[in-house]
Amino acid sequence: MSFTRVMWSFAGLPGIHLDKEEEVDLGSGFTLVKPTEAILAARDRALMSGEEYEEAGRCGWYLVFKAVPKTDQPVGDCAELQNGLTSFQIIKPTRALGWMFLCEQWKEGPFLSLKTTERRPSMECGRWAGMRGFDGELLSQVPSMILRVRQTMGAASAEHKNAIILLQLALEHMHPLIAGLLHVMGMEAIFDSGTRFDFRNKLCDCLGASTLVFPDWNSSVWPQPKHTVDELAIPIYMLRSKLAHGADLRKAAVDKTTPVDLVKKVELIPELEPQAHAFLLAEAASYLHCQVLQKVL
Repeated sequence: MSFTRVMWSFAGLPGIHLDKEEEVDLGSGFTLVKPTEAILAARDRALMSGEEYEEAGRCGWYLVFKAVPKTDQPVGDCAELQNGLTSFQIIKPTRALGWMFLCEQWKEGPFLSLKTTERRPSMECGRWAGMRGFDGELLSQVPSMILRVRQTMGAASAEHKNAIILLQLALEHMHPLIAGLLHVMGMEAIFDSGTRFDFRNKLCDCLGASTLVFPDWNSSVWPQPKHTVDELAIPIYMLRSKLAHGADLRKAAVDKTTPVDLVKKVELIPELEPQAHAFLLAEAASYLHCQVLQKVL
């Protein structure tokens, strides 16, 4: 009896918090699974640091994409897996390990043949997003988002694809302010905005001027921050402009048209330490980027 060759690609999602023991079918070839012996065997001590190796072993859930290639089709890559990972991030940024593995399965059983290992920076979420795990309520939105992301990445619009890619790059970036710049670039790819006022108007038209920037993920334990789209749109654009031009962030406070103090200490919620306004704006840009993609995809 013959067995069809199946390609597996998978990556760890330590931010998933589910009260389930079995795998979760997400459709489109994707499943969320507990780490198995075959999945963990893909780790390589020669490629990974000791900490990365151990963290991959502790990770509670892995996103797996399975596909049956054509007979003469080469091994392939992890592009579809990346689409699935980004779908999670659009719903709520969540931590993801940077290692992606591509394996081949030729017969029934627990064994997989490792073909390629791809290392990317781990995806990191902001402080507000990190206060809630990616739970069942959020997971219910993933199957439809996967369909939308895959359709977008397979379509002709470069702008919408760039907006998705910039979200991925922003979440992978180690510096939060540069991540914020990439998030604004992702929104600009969609809006094609020319000025700060054009950006504000198009963002408000898309999401609603009075919409709260920080989603209501953590109620009722922590109150939802009250910053609105209209309130933060121009300050976020000002941060983007200063970063893009390599300017002194302190100069934004003396801008003749829309002065913004980017270095003052501000408080998101009382339970968190105050931080420079620029860091709050960069985090806010992340959630706005996600909300815009939810609207337009």
